[in-house]
Amino acid sequence: MTTAYHVADIRNVALAGHGASGKTSLADALLFAAGATTRKGSVDEGTSALDFDDEEKKRRITIDCNLGHLVWNNRQIHLADSPGYPDFIGGALSALAAVENVVVAVSGPAGIEVNTRRLFHEARRLGLGRFVVVTKMDAENVDYRRDLEAIRETFGTSCVPFNVPLGQGPAFRGVVDVLQNHDEDPADCPVPPSEAYQMVVEQIVESDEALMTRYLEGEAIGVDELRAAAHAAIAAGDLVPVLCACVRKDVGVKELLDLIAECGLSPEDVHRFGTSEEGAEEGEEEILPAEEGTLVAQVFKTSNDQFMGKLSFLRILAGRITPDTMLVNLRSGKSAKAGHVYVVQGKNQEEVAEAIAGDIVAVAKFEDLRVSDTLSNIGGNTAVSKLRANPIHFPAPMVPRAVVPKAREDEAKISAGLAKIADEDPTFTIRRDAQTHELVISGMSDLHLEVIQQRLKNRYKLEMSTHVPHVPYLETITAPAEADHRHKKQTGGRGQFAEVHLRVRPVERGKGFSFVDAVKGGVIPNQYIPAVEKGVRERLEKGILSGNTVVDVEVEVYFGKDHPVDSSEQAFKTAADHAFRKAFEKARPALLEPIVAVEVTAPSSYFGDLSADLSTRRGHVTGMDALSGGLQTVQAIVPLAEMLSYATTLKSMTSGQGSFTMEMRGYEPVPPNVQQQVVDRYQKTRAGVEEE
Repeated sequence: MTTAYHVADIRNVALAGHGASGKTSLADALLFAAGATTRKGSVDEGTSALDFDDEEKKRRITIDCNLGHLVWNNRQIHLADSPGYPDFIGGALSALAAVENVVVAVSGPAGIEVNTRRLFHEARRLGLGRFVVVTKMDAENVDYRRDLEAIRETFGTSCVPFNVPLGQGPAFRGVVDVLQNHDEDPADCPVPPSEAYQMVVEQIVESDEALMTRYLEGEAIGVDELRAAAHAAIAAGDLVPVLCACVRKDVGVKELLDLIAECGLSPEDVHRFGTSEEGAEEGEEEILPAEEGTLVAQVFKTSNDQFMGKLSFLRILAGRITPDTMLVNLRSGKSAKAGHVYVVQGKNQEEVAEAIAGDIVAVAKFEDLRVSDTLSNIGGNTAVSKLRANPIHFPAPMVPRAVVPKAREDEAKISAGLAKIADEDPTFTIRRDAQTHELVISGMSDLHLEVIQQRLKNRYKLEMSTHVPHVPYLETITAPAEADHRHKKQTGGRGQFAEVHLRVRPVERGKGFSFVDAVKGGVIPNQYIPAVEKGVRERLEKGILSGNTVVDVEVEVYFGKDHPVDSSEQAFKTAADHAFRKAFEKARPALLEPIVAVEVTAPSSYFGDLSADLSTRRGHVTGMDALSGGLQTVQAIVPLAEMLSYATTLKSMTSGQGSFTMEMRGYEPVPPNVQQQVVDRYQKTRAGVEEE
């Protein structure tokens, strides 16, 4: 059994752009125009076929990568509508990983916005075919010529208008195909078709030497030849068609579908790579999109459906899948029968008998799958392929928050619920801090974490609050000291007695804790020495200055006294605890703070402000690099305590155009003034607890 179409007939298209640029409305209009839906969905009315999640409807924004499909001019077109706000960049990157074409929506009245640039450049990096659509052409304050000039200035002169508007703003009434109708220049065209035609022809022939020769010799190039050459130029990255549309008036929608069907890239036009080498993260082995042979399919999204259970969304890179296909996860080695294979239309799934290389499908209840996993197949004479697709890269989440359950008994349930959400979202993580013992979640922004929190409530009926997590400081000493403590307590019956003398000395950073038994003459009986060590270890874990773990210290017990009746392990533990505290306070104690290496990326115009701000955070700049697209990176070493709210500051400072990553680099001593602030804060907290 075979499908009615082949790889060359498939067009996978992501709709991308900044939030509120109109891409989801455009996606709804494309589905409706092709007859894939019976009514044109509306984001404002909460009826969009693609923004179907409760939070998406409520906020009127796209949060996840949502999928649809249609048929147009005998092309099988899979749509991936992606989030527009940087808070949900993970969904956009998932969408780009599954397609060969990107339609970038630019709002006519608003122009190019922050996330538009980022996604356009990412599409170029991935070698995808790019199209730009100027949306909302009927809105007030639209200036198409201004928008076209900004697009060409920002994204390059390879961006040329394949159609131009008839009128603009409230007077917008249609579009003119510049290849077909360039002989006349209607008075209400802000960019005359003849001018646009010249731009298109010159850009197309520039990427085809034979056409260029004929063009320079004055020969007219036919429309059919130009369209055929346009496909090759788009595949080479030399041509980016610009179109305009108005969803409300249903203008420009079918023209976009026509262009995607005719000039868009198929899976055969974009090279994808992987590796068969064990342990290698990435490779340069090309994955050819053959319909027959061994299966190579990559998971680009997972979700937990209320009725279907876990859904894993696959981009088939090679081979084919049927319900009988035995799928093998190359990461874990686990296998499961596909069972049911679905194509997805928003929240609805439609079962299909077969899917081939290039298709985007979903399989249910394969619990082991994660985003970026590669699936192969086994059965009959088919051996499991070792060829794994290169992983999808996501930015690390940089906004941490500690979780506090509203009901203490819900802590385990909240942890399990958040883990399921983290399984769906590669830009959301959950961990238990080994030192502070806090449950810490991390996301791309406060809005991102707010949506996570609401989903936890909606799906699992669990509520929580969050706060900035405690910094995992460490405590240590910088000088040797000694102290002793006698623990004596008489309560009428058997008393408590133990005396312990200790010496403490600092050791090399990172050496941890060592305990030395230097007792002579049995002044502390051998059976009580382990209790002395235990008392010290328990105090190390609890801390003294700030409630944080004590590290890099050697403790020597060298003298003490016992009582034949009143001594016990507990008494020696208590005496050791107090003796260590006294010695620690004499040994010039110090706080150590975690230090991170930070790399900030933003437009170069913000470099001065970024450097100045990092300096105020006790950081020092270690390097800088210029990137393409007017971007620059700044590297710095900064205390972690100064970075906990940095994401919000960076967003404000760069108008949302900045991003950053950070990586732990060890611990360094805290300056005395900062140390005193931390200690005072801890003492106030302790006093409050004692009062309660």
